[in-house]
Amino acid sequence: MRNKIQSCFIHLVHFEESKAWYKEVLGFSVLDEGEGYVKFQLEGPDLILLQAQVDAINPLPYAPFFFETDELEADYARLKAKGVKVEQVEHFGGSMYGCHFYDPEGNRLLVCTADKDSS
Repeated sequence: MRNKIQSCFIHLVHFEESKAWYKEVLGFSVLDEGEGYVKFQLEGPDLILLQAQVDAINPLPYAPFFFETDELEADYARLKAKGVKVEQVEHFGGSMYGCHFYDPEGNRLLVCTADKDSS
């Protein structure tokens, strides 16, 4: 096993509707797309959305990763303007600040500043 994360997956029940939301709200470049999946090109691990193989799943109650930003207040305002459910900005210690937001299926996601204090 290599010391590297290749991809992050989010499984979606209402795939087509949620896929459209991710494309619109996040605006990341699509690297590949096909039946039941879409792969976004990011700096670092790719984000892959997959059609869930069940009729219902519990939404992620926590953010399994965060999207890095240097413009947290602007991203917060942009998400709010798009009608996304967004929580207030929080301080996570050091120079890290972020806000949780939710996709249409209720998965908790996070946009956050990188901790510039750690080496």
